[in-house]
Amino acid sequence: MEVILLTLLSGFAFAGIAFTVIYLVSSYKSRFPDNGIKLILYIPSNSASKLEGLIRQIYCEGIPEKFMTDGKIYLIISPQDEEAMGILERLKKMYPIEVLPEQVSYCMITREKYVND
Repeated sequence: MEVILLTLLSGFAFAGIAFTVIYLVSSYKSRFPDNGIKLILYIPSNSASKLEGLIRQIYCEGIPEKFMTDGKIYLIISPQDEEAMGILERLKKMYPIEVLPEQVSYCMITREKYVND
């Protein structure tokens, strides 16, 4: 009787571990499908006090996944705003963030030829 009970429990344990591994592999693979969509935010000057909360809220609510982006946030921020740049350096260690140059345009993002009129 003991052998049958241990065999049955071992079977359930193996099935549970197998389903857990399958679930983790399938959820990791489809996390950020790259559809060519980029999430670009322009951060105005003197808004460094709200920057960290904004970035954390975007990732907590899963905004990059909902918009089907590449999972990264691209920020346009003034390099003279030292407080915001310090906050971004700290947040880059936790979240996929990239800072774009201040004078960026649509043509530069899509790698088309940019002509300055």
